[in-house]
Amino acid sequence: MAGRRPKPTVLRLVTGNPGKRAINKREPKPLRDIPPCPDHLYDSGKIAWDRLSAMLDSMGVMTEADAYTLERLCDCYTDILECRLLIERDGRTYTVVGQDGSALIKHNPAVAQLRAADSQFKSYLVEFGLTPAARSKVHAEPNGEEKQDPLSKFFA
Repeated sequence: MAGRRPKPTVLRLVTGNPGKRAINKREPKPLRDIPPCPDHLYDSGKIAWDRLSAMLDSMGVMTEADAYTLERLCDCYTDILECRLLIERDGRTYTVVGQDGSALIKHNPAVAQLRAADSQFKSYLVEFGLTPAARSKVHAEPNGEEKQDPLSKFFA
């Protein structure tokens, strides 16, 4: 299917469904929960997990179904840190000396890897609404505080 990826129903509801498209009333609603941190994450990924899961929970967007996506976000963060260390140690370029003695300057592959990891990282941040632009489109009730409809006691 070509075109833009569909926006999750919850995001369409909180942004006002500007396209007025039909809303899936049977969409699964996973329980709000902070899944346990996977043991196989590197230490930097575990730190990111703790920080991000608490932040996402306080924003009211963390559910039990988000564990693998959050895991990938934390892996991307670890990749970024590792690439930055490699670049700091080896530099952004390196010199290769040819058989004729000529020097050729090449890019450190870690620079391209950093760029790719950063791009993936940003994609996952947007998925969770963790960038200013993504947040500006969401009107969530943090900390599980859902507004009560004053008429709900009269109409079920």
